[in-house]
Amino acid sequence: MKRLSLLFVLLASVLVANAWHKRCDEAIVIVATKHLTPDAKKMVKKYLGKSYADDVHYLYISQRELAKQKKLPTGARNIHDLHLDKSFKPRAVKYDSYKAIVEALEVIRNRKSYPAKEVTTALRVVINLMCDMHNISKVRLAGYPHSYKNFTYTMPMREWGPKAVLTKTFKWRDSWRGWDGGYNFFSANYWAEDMDIFIGERYEEYAKGSLLDWAEESGRKAAYYLEFCKPDARIPYMEQKSMGVVNYEMMAKTSCRLAALLNEVAVK
Repeated sequence: MKRLSLLFVLLASVLVANAWHKRCDEAIVIVATKHLTPDAKKMVKKYLGKSYADDVHYLYISQRELAKQKKLPTGARNIHDLHLDKSFKPRAVKYDSYKAIVEALEVIRNRKSYPAKEVTTALRVVINLMCDMHNISKVRLAGYPHSYKNFTYTMPMREWGPKAVLTKTFKWRDSWRGWDGGYNFFSANYWAEDMDIFIGERYEEYAKGSLLDWAEESGRKAAYYLEFCKPDARIPYMEQKSMGVVNYEMMAKTSCRLAALLNEVAVK
């Protein structure tokens, strides 16, 4: 059976790097596609293009388009970030992923009242920013000023052995983007198959809740690691390893929740 694909286009409002990396985002969309209802598939096909292939296609930004970022309104590039207060509730900021998704969902729900181009834009924003909202490194958390910086930290390469153990330096944002479950040499489709196995019977569990619930979850997980993962800190080996596990779980949850959102707004 031919797999319906989602054409994921980064527009002027979402011109910053992906939440994780290309194959990760592709795998998330592939898995989400498998959980779409017939109505959601029809909606996606109508607004995101008539040309489909078995693989997910992305239109990546050119150097000229990257240069246009400088002309965006102040703060617009922060649309990929999730700004939360100390209670893990969304803050009243002009640009952030939570606010943008809420506004885009409203357009999609009332799509008959909007030009098709605006609905297309809204769908692309939701697909892109759902990935961003679940990436721990993109959480900007009140009370944790270092969450606004791409700081460095170190980790011992092992927990045992001589006292003089070698350490490795990581960057906060880059490390969360880089962990890929060990499948860095696999294709997006192969990776999606593994993610499907990981999800198993937990689709309903992962898809449960609201956009607000999911934002709070990202905030709580970010707070846990930001407590001890600070600029120039040396963190325990096993804690750093657990970050990779949490990252992979958040990827899997993103695919389930993206499907759940598209299914909900596709209802006639």
